[in-house]
Amino acid sequence: MSQDPSTLPNETPEQARRRLERLGFRPEQVQEMQRLAATMAQQQIRRTVDTASNFITTVVALLSSAVGFVAAFAWNSAIASWLPTVPLFHTDSIVLKNFYYALVATLFAVIVIAILGVITNRIKGRNLIGNSPMM
Repeated sequence: MSQDPSTLPNETPEQARRRLERLGFRPEQVQEMQRLAATMAQQQIRRTVDTASNFITTVVALLSSAVGFVAAFAWNSAIASWLPTVPLFHTDSIVLKNFYYALVATLFAVIVIAILGVITNRIKGRNLIGNSPMM
């Protein structure tokens, strides 16, 4: 009964080498097959790590957006309630109140975005799930 030249389950590289040589493969052919198999395994690990990293990054972005959306509504309510209590912004004009509100909300957004930019630059380039052992 002839066996397939590929590695069998639970077979060590040394056992595979001996089996392939018994089947008529030259040692350099066996070494080349083992090198190619190792390269393919490393590529598969890289693809798996990249896919997992992309998935985790996407989930984190979606969850961050959802939490940010809820926080924006909370800040909207807080700023809208706070502005009438500030004497500088005290006015009877609805239009002027809306402009004051837009100005305060814009300043708040710029500050938050600037802080997030600094944080992003500090963690830029780091793999969130660690390095692959084969890389």
